[in-house]
Amino acid sequence: MSVERSADPTNLAGAMLAAGEHAYRVVRPIALGGFSIVYLARRSDPFGREGEREVAIKVLDLPHLHERLRDAPPAFVDPDAPLAQQMAEVRERFLNEAHLLRQLRHPNIVQAFDQGELPGPRGRAPFFVMEYVPGSDVGEIVRRSGALDGPGTRAVVGALLSALAYLEREAVMHRDVKAANVLVRPSARATPAAADVRLIDFGLTTSMTRVPRSAQALFPHEVRTRPGMLWGTLAWCPPERLAPFLSGDDEAPDVQVDLWGTGLLLYLCLTGVQPFDCERFATEADQFAALIENRFPAPRELRPSLTPSLERVVLRALALRPRDRFRDANEFLAALREADPG
Repeated sequence: MSVERSADPTNLAGAMLAAGEHAYRVVRPIALGGFSIVYLARRSDPFGREGEREVAIKVLDLPHLHERLRDAPPAFVDPDAPLAQQMAEVRERFLNEAHLLRQLRHPNIVQAFDQGELPGPRGRAPFFVMEYVPGSDVGEIVRRSGALDGPGTRAVVGALLSALAYLEREAVMHRDVKAANVLVRPSARATPAAADVRLIDFGLTTSMTRVPRSAQALFPHEVRTRPGMLWGTLAWCPPERLAPFLSGDDEAPDVQVDLWGTGLLLYLCLTGVQPFDCERFATEADQFAALIENRFPAPRELRPSLTPSLERVVLRALALRPRDRFRDANEFLAALREADPG
């Protein structure tokens, strides 16, 4: 993600931050989120035992958050709530993300190490320290180089499905699986390997509802999801979230939210196209209609060299009704591995 806000509102470049047993010197901002700034930093070791280590520090951007909530609050906060209550909710979601990423342990999920709070003059904004993942997100890679080859696609999507299978076991759903939230480290290899892939941005993550509530310990703050709220990005939203009748008599399992996004990521990697991207439609209403009517070109129309078995995996992952899709991440992963790569 490119850094677009003209100023560094928290003036952190060059600052030294303390968190846990370590001190971190901030280098520069490297990415912006809706409510946060991510900085490149270096962990200092005054005793010389570990040497300097590059890390990323995610900081809740309080000045921008205040302006955003005042002018255009996002869908996941109550627009009628007082501004202070909205600010508190976003802060609690941020703290949940920090706590969660310090507990999760999976090679394809970005890991957090420390968390802290900026000194008083900077607004006491919370921050957390996580591994620095150089490279690009999948969307950037496809825009720059086009569709991935078969091994690269299997590595990226397989790594994501492995991460989601782990989250299922922990009763956690990400709720914002999309190309921008899957990073790939650069390497000397011609195609990415699974070890290069990280799922990031857990700001909308929550515990699942139809599994044992063991995940609640991973979320120290209870932040309720308002009924009918549409979180995430419309282009990556499963149809039943927009039109609940598509679930039939039963509500779609929580896991379908993340598996739908994974199906779209698979389509993007194989064809170079995200079929529901807003840029492909004249209006948001057209985009909405395409999503709930499940209108998109079959993958082999865009890339005839794809094998029929691999196309079947994509089409099942993107079936209109949840009951026609993969039941869980492991079933999806097994089908992807078994498909003829061509």
